[in-house]
Amino acid sequence: MSQVETKDQGQEKEPDPLPPAITTVEDAGAAKKRIKIEIPAERIAGKLKDAYSELARDAVLPGFRRGRAPKRLIEKRFGGDLKNSVKQQVVAEAYEKAVEEHKLDAIGEPDVDLTKVELPESGPLTLTIEVEVTPEFVLPSIEKVAVKRPKLEANDERLGLAIENLRKYFGNWHDSTEPVKESDTVVADVKVTGEDGAVVAEQAQVNLQPKAGNIAGVHFEDLGQKLTGLSIASVATLEGTFPADHPEEKLRGKKITVTLTVKGVKHQHLPEVNEDFAKMLGFDDLEALKKDLRERLVTQLEQECKGAMAQQVYRYLLSNTSLELPSKLSQRQMANVLRRRATEMMSKGVPEAEIVQHIDELRISSAQQAGVDLRLFFIMSKLSESFGVEVNDGEVNERVAAIATQYGRRPEKLKSQMSANGQLEQLYLQIRDGKVVDKILETAEITDIDEKALAEEFKNLPPLTNVGPNVTGVSHSTSNAT
Repeated sequence: MSQVETKDQGQEKEPDPLPPAITTVEDAGAAKKRIKIEIPAERIAGKLKDAYSELARDAVLPGFRRGRAPKRLIEKRFGGDLKNSVKQQVVAEAYEKAVEEHKLDAIGEPDVDLTKVELPESGPLTLTIEVEVTPEFVLPSIEKVAVKRPKLEANDERLGLAIENLRKYFGNWHDSTEPVKESDTVVADVKVTGEDGAVVAEQAQVNLQPKAGNIAGVHFEDLGQKLTGLSIASVATLEGTFPADHPEEKLRGKKITVTLTVKGVKHQHLPEVNEDFAKMLGFDDLEALKKDLRERLVTQLEQECKGAMAQQVYRYLLSNTSLELPSKLSQRQMANVLRRRATEMMSKGVPEAEIVQHIDELRISSAQQAGVDLRLFFIMSKLSESFGVEVNDGEVNERVAAIATQYGRRPEKLKSQMSANGQLEQLYLQIRDGKVVDKILETAEITDIDEKALAEEFKNLPPLTNVGPNVTGVSHSTSNAT
């Protein structure tokens, strides 16, 4: 797929004396438009003439002074490149004209391979371009949405889990030749095969934890049992079924076989939690560390509670919104899923090693997750416009600073890194979505519920995003170490 280059929208356009391109637009499937373009021969000839004239003024050929070379020699030397440049120009102009005239809200690059398009020797240039657009849909009622609020307590059990997570954060990983234990990380090649024997997905060197988890969008309760006790070169096989709402219709309800070939085992050595450990983290003693952890725990549980409620809002919106996506999600959208998940986990202070492992697992099922994320993106975008929700630079910087503190990094360096890899945009969306959820919760019918009861309700539901619900334990804990 080639990208159609577009002009600088900030430049003031001069009157165009050449006949314009003729464009028509028709539906090409869910959230996709087909643009039919006809560029008059007179326009192509005029653009070529202008291009040759401009080149003739500056062209330097052996034996001729600048601007004195014969046209036939210029055409012979530069004709191919010049025609290619004119081709890109007239197609880009026609595409821009279609988008403007037909008010298309394009969300991706136009699908056209210009290497297969040639300027005709005579007559008009005709071609067809397809582009993904924002789908049209109606928002559901957001008044009095039923939401259950889990009662989360900063008890001794959770404090113990927070301390254990802190140990893991500062633990050292090393390769092991022993059989897989529950606390290890397994490096495996993953191969997903459909009922017909065709390979549905394949990924090498995936980090997996020996516990229940998702592979290719299918939940496997026995994943931990299958991996525990295996050694390097061992093979585990899992049987599952694609969910009924899988983005690819042909895969819905189909059985799959997942083959895991163990390539490595990593064991983590955890530090002892004692006075020395507390002082290493900048605390006077162990009690001061525990006091700080408990205070952080209270704040975190507030976020966990809000996350659990947000999950319910997201599920309500997705279940009650009829919204069709393009049949083929682009790699760009699937890459956005991975960036969004990484950003969400960073916001929660999840250790970087765990983030890498989660992204490895998610990469296998990114197509399905992209479908859910994209639907939710459109819904939240429309709601943010309805509510007039905006996010300013100060809010983004404040969130970056909070994340930087959790990882002991400088905010400006972290912001630069997040901007370079696309995570800053995802952070903006995360803040925006949080504001939208807050607006919906203002009028929601909220009922308090025991956390275990809510966790049971969510048990068999695949996660929508990493904002929750994590109501069975604390997902992370951080210190004030720098």
